[in-house]
Amino acid sequence: MKSARWLFAGLMGMMMALPACSDDTQEGSSGGSSGEGGGSSGEGGGGTGGFTVAGTISGETVPEDAEVVVLWVVTSGDPNYSFNFGEGSVSGATFTVGFGSAPPREALDKEGVGVGIVTLFPPGTGVTEGKVSNETIQTALLGASARYAIIWRDPSAPGFDWSESFPAGFGCGKCVLARRSDFFESFEPVDCSEVEIQAASGLDSLDLCHWT
Repeated sequence: MKSARWLFAGLMGMMMALPACSDDTQEGSSGGSSGEGGGSSGEGGGGTGGFTVAGTISGETVPEDAEVVVLWVVTSGDPNYSFNFGEGSVSGATFTVGFGSAPPREALDKEGVGVGIVTLFPPGTGVTEGKVSNETIQTALLGASARYAIIWRDPSAPGFDWSESFPAGFGCGKCVLARRSDFFESFEPVDCSEVEIQAASGLDSLDLCHWT
């Protein structure tokens, strides 16, 4: 697998003090498993659909009408790619993103795990649902939740070593530094109110999590 920095910078190529995550317990549809029940604002969430994440934006000032989309980094594709699913809005130094259903299978790795990076794009970019081109990410990105991600876990799939700590369905994760014996970083469950977007003028300014 390529590093997350390579995916994010060269994708086709790339490669979640506001309310915490909320879950309306809507049944998931086209994603992995529908999960078990509808968590709330606790660590990791546990929702299957009707899921909302509200967090903060640090760094540079971004336009109020900036586009907020969630890019799911799929490393088991050939080639690897980013898939846009989930959108939201900016209000000052805060953002909100929401999901009406489970992620589509195209947004998940073959292990049944989805890693969604909350991203900012200039107004009018028009990032549509589906695969996002490398050119769009390289030239238009205004910021990303570089050390945080929205996680989806299908409990019936093998998953990653670190994903077992997450609930079935939606949750939120924070990047964990690699131990000396490990090459890759990983994610651990956190309350979704901790998700932070780093607004920056270029990919090199982002401290991306090297989880794969």
